[in-house]
Amino acid sequence: MSSTSRIVELSNIISTNTQKLDTYLNSLNHVLSFEENAPTTPLPKDSPAEYQTARLELLEATRELQQLIGGVETTTISAISKFKIASNVPINGEISFVDLAERCELNEHDLRRIVRYAIVHYRIFKEPRKGIVAHSAASRRLAESDMMKFIVGLRVDEVWPAQSRGFALANNTDKPFYEYLGDYPERAKRFSAVMSSAGTAGLQALVDNFAWSSLPEGSTVVDLGGSQGHVSAFVAAAVPKVKFVVQDLPEVITDVDATYQIPESLRDRVTLMGHSFFEEQSVKNIDVVLIRYIFHNWSDKYCTRILKNLIPGLKKGAKIVIQDHLMPEPGSISLAKERGVREMDLLMLTLFNSRERDGEDWKELVEKADPRFKLESAKQQAPDSPSGIIVVNWEG
Repeated sequence: MSSTSRIVELSNIISTNTQKLDTYLNSLNHVLSFEENAPTTPLPKDSPAEYQTARLELLEATRELQQLIGGVETTTISAISKFKIASNVPINGEISFVDLAERCELNEHDLRRIVRYAIVHYRIFKEPRKGIVAHSAASRRLAESDMMKFIVGLRVDEVWPAQSRGFALANNTDKPFYEYLGDYPERAKRFSAVMSSAGTAGLQALVDNFAWSSLPEGSTVVDLGGSQGHVSAFVAAAVPKVKFVVQDLPEVITDVDATYQIPESLRDRVTLMGHSFFEEQSVKNIDVVLIRYIFHNWSDKYCTRILKNLIPGLKKGAKIVIQDHLMPEPGSISLAKERGVREMDLLMLTLFNSRERDGEDWKELVEKADPRFKLESAKQQAPDSPSGIIVVNWEG
């Protein structure tokens, strides 16, 4: 007796989860439609985890079924065509990221992020074991079919450059992203507002995932790149008797139109200070440096500069507490969440020539800055979360 085909398995997953969600949503009169007055969110806020899981399973099964029936989209990743990645993966064989990067003349970490993005978004390639690449049906077609290579090459080399030319060319500038935005206050304000709204997420995770209460009374915490201090104020409210110095560029610290103001009750412990993290640290005897969603905006070259500049201010045994994206092991979180992480990784590459990092990357980064920086821990801040808390010890 033949086993059930994958498309039938997927249709069963779709049917089961659709019925489950429909029953739940109807019980709340939360009826999904495209009508003007229909709900604007697929699930009500704070829906039980079982229904959030059912929604993710439904989305993933629907996407996989569409790809199986409609054919996998293979014309989206231009780098796969440009660097002949598929052609350099052996048919019916395997190759390491290290060896494939050498064949393609790419940095290994850039190749790894491109391939993993293609895997979770388009099922191009497979990673049967960590660090090993093999073909999927889609990538094998790219490797073997001359016509498919021609089609992809035409789109990549002729069509897309006319549609999208990258940030620098699209804006006719040779300035870095942040410097360019500084010339356009309204665009900078828009970007800052979006980043600030995203920045409030995970504050409780920051409090819960580091032993703030173990700090001695009077300890000094420097919040590097901390804007107007909303993160330090949140942590300070939970950690009495610890002082926070919030550092950011002078124009950020002195912005009279800032939407956030430190509460009066915390102003004796949370202070603002103009400072660029590309300059030597001027505060001395620091117990903890908090760096939140900064490093993923910068390449390793600049991240090591940021870390080196901290050294003159650090006590021996000081901690660097980093809240940032922590790339998961492939397949360790839901496919929908992993797609988002891989997409953010390539967005960082596109806008800033930077990247997201996994635990090994963080260890390599801090030790590259100075061997006296030692990675203590790197953990996801919550199950299925793309962010993590990375703790580094200064042994100088």
